[in-house]
Amino acid sequence: MTTSQDAGLAAALGRTRKSYDETPYISAPMMRSHPGRLAAQAIWRGLAAPQAAKARVLEIGCASGGNILPLAAALPDARFLGVDLSPVQIAAGEAHRKRYGIDNVELRAESFEAIDSRDGEFDFIICHGVYSWIPEPLREALLGVISARLAPGGVAMVSFNVLPGWRLFQIARDSMLLNARLIADPAQRAAKTRELFALLAAQSADKHSYGRFWRDEAQRMAAGGDAYLAHEIFEESNAPETFADFTARSARFDLEYLSEAVVVANNEDDLAPDGADSIRALAHGDRLKRETYIDIFSGRSFREALLVRAGRVGPPLPAALERLHFIPAVDLEFKPEARDAFILAAGKTEIVVRAPEAEAPLRRLVERRPRSSTFADLMTEGELSPQAGDAVGEVLRAAVEAGLLAISTVPIDCAARLSERPRVWPIVAMDAAESDRTVTIRHAAFQLGPLQRLFAPLMDGTRTRADLVAVALDLATSGQLTIGGPDGPVTDPAALRDRLEIAADAALVGFLRHGLLVDA
Repeated sequence: MTTSQDAGLAAALGRTRKSYDETPYISAPMMRSHPGRLAAQAIWRGLAAPQAAKARVLEIGCASGGNILPLAAALPDARFLGVDLSPVQIAAGEAHRKRYGIDNVELRAESFEAIDSRDGEFDFIICHGVYSWIPEPLREALLGVISARLAPGGVAMVSFNVLPGWRLFQIARDSMLLNARLIADPAQRAAKTRELFALLAAQSADKHSYGRFWRDEAQRMAAGGDAYLAHEIFEESNAPETFADFTARSARFDLEYLSEAVVVANNEDDLAPDGADSIRALAHGDRLKRETYIDIFSGRSFREALLVRAGRVGPPLPAALERLHFIPAVDLEFKPEARDAFILAAGKTEIVVRAPEAEAPLRRLVERRPRSSTFADLMTEGELSPQAGDAVGEVLRAAVEAGLLAISTVPIDCAARLSERPRVWPIVAMDAAESDRTVTIRHAAFQLGPLQRLFAPLMDGTRTRADLVAVALDLATSGQLTIGGPDGPVTDPAALRDRLEIAADAALVGFLRHGLLVDA
């Protein structure tokens, strides 16, 4: 690389650092990046995996630690390193680390290129939202660092924008970059961009594909904040590539594609149900060709690829179910369908099960949510016949493939029932003192409602539901807490108590259902 190219890269990095300092990216937990889930993906594909609870974990592009810090809190025997270009975001993360009182994580404001042999090897490497957003030579350097620092049996997760599906979003990026040139005040760029999205959605004829695109894209962009627009639309580098090009580039660094970060993302029957048979026929058994055809048929625009050392991936083997913890979707339901049949469903996804011997174990799985269950948790002594075990195993596999269950090698030890004196995960209580954003024991982002934010610091296992309602009632009576009703704020003492009773129940059920409570 020439001196001028080096200078150009340094300047590009400087602009990126400045961009993230000025508009910090929203830093949030990503369930699929949990080391226990990454290890489970390897096991699901027939590989050995590092012990997640005691792993060494690196996150490249950790922002302010919204993902890595709760991981470190949940896995106190593991060691974590997070690096990010932005000193502003690292400083914010360090403040959170001190507030959490955890010392098994180090945060450093530096380029990933500074990670070297002094940092040792890592069992898991997480690199989300970096690869597609850096200049071409740095993508090579990034894979080089991952290859050099990944332990022989380790797993790396690298997300990237994938073609051909992402090409549709190039329309949005090109349009908004053109619009930005016409905005004199850079401070108005985000607001004016939202206005243009709304106009295009309203005024582009939906009889054409262009108009239909803008209707969908306006909704997606409306859900993102200014930071999302700044870095998804206006970032200097945003270079998608095909799955084939990504895997070929990875291979040059002794890295091989294993799977996506969630099982369902490799399932053509879920991503492209109408084309699933064609995908299998076109791929002729080649797993990498199959992935490319899934991209073509489904039009997906984003991948979260898991990489391992070259040579580790072989013919698929049956997953070792007894080594896994099965995590149900928070809204997973058990529905009797007909004689000798039942349905497992969450949202719009469902599977019909015609195996009577699996009914009791699967009911148990749903009853235990939101906590995880092992195969042994689901089978009582009287149900351990080979026939029952095989039936339950087949249903578990189908539910994982459909996305109704996630898998991990680490249990999700949240409460499955409301206790007399409920207790929140301490991280939730600490977060509630600062904002309405927190993280569940399942490692998912969660927004606290006003009453939940009030209750969380009080829920240390010493107070009953009645105690919590009494605190809220005192605050409402003194005017420090406003309880709304159909006709405005409620002030009548009896009506106030009634409303608080209902609201308190809803707040506690929300804590329970989403996995924010620990067993008292």
